[in-house]
Amino acid sequence: MYQLLKLLLPSAIGLELEQTVTTDESELAARELGQWIVRQLSSRTPAEVIPDETVLRQRLNISMIPFLLVVDNLQNSNLQMKELEKLLSSYFDREVLLIPLHDNEWLILANHNLIEDDEQSDLSAYSGREVYSEHEDTEEDVLTAFALGLHELVASEWVGVFHISVARPLIPADRLLETVAQLRETIHLGKLFHVSDHIHLPWEMRLESLLYRIPVEERQRFVESAEDHSHLFGDEETVSTLETFFKMDCNVSETAKQLYIHRNTLLYRLDKIKQETQLDVRRFEDAVLMRLTLLLYKVTKS
Repeated sequence: MYQLLKLLLPSAIGLELEQTVTTDESELAARELGQWIVRQLSSRTPAEVIPDETVLRQRLNISMIPFLLVVDNLQNSNLQMKELEKLLSSYFDREVLLIPLHDNEWLILANHNLIEDDEQSDLSAYSGREVYSEHEDTEEDVLTAFALGLHELVASEWVGVFHISVARPLIPADRLLETVAQLRETIHLGKLFHVSDHIHLPWEMRLESLLYRIPVEERQRFVESAEDHSHLFGDEETVSTLETFFKMDCNVSETAKQLYIHRNTLLYRLDKIKQETQLDVRRFEDAVLMRLTLLLYKVTKS
């Protein structure tokens, strides 16, 4: 037995060392790519393609789903790369590519097959959003559900404030920089326009993105016309009512359900807003004007 242990022990140690080296090399390669992304995004003349000598270059030639995880605040612990990578692999039930950008910012690339897996057909149940039986889940529905589930998982493992964005599948070798920039902007706009949300989706931020590009002077001029009603936008209940009403496509019944209030209570609130602003948000034109005013008020006052 003693002789057998002498023979087996060096082999076991060697195997452990080999695995450690492999893991360390994988992490170094991910950090190398992350540093390259950060440099290019801050450059006035970013490179168009990932350099061929980048270690992970070959792994980026297949269709993948990009997620961006931003940690605003983390209590009592540090978010370690190996721990996060293990958690992600378990959640997605397959290997993922985890790329650290900054200490509080992580790019996650998951295999495109996720949205084709029949076992995920019921993910919409976790999205917290109303799903209608008349249509099947779209690609956006599935991606939204994955982002919501991922946020719930991360928040249950670490105490802190986390923000997640996700984009449609892409081949990273072709559009990685463009996509990371889009995800960063989406989270920035989400934190600016929708402070209570932690999941930020590019396809839901088109209007916010457009308004953010309006010159500051023009924004302020537009908001000044609504200053008489600024007290409404400072009221949390009113803002929540309007935002939910718009999210539910101005559907009174669905909005009341989402707010857990009686339909008549909602109608009372909408009538009160009409009396204060002369805008009936149940009418399309007035709803558009009110939403624009509310969004511009938020970004201007911030």
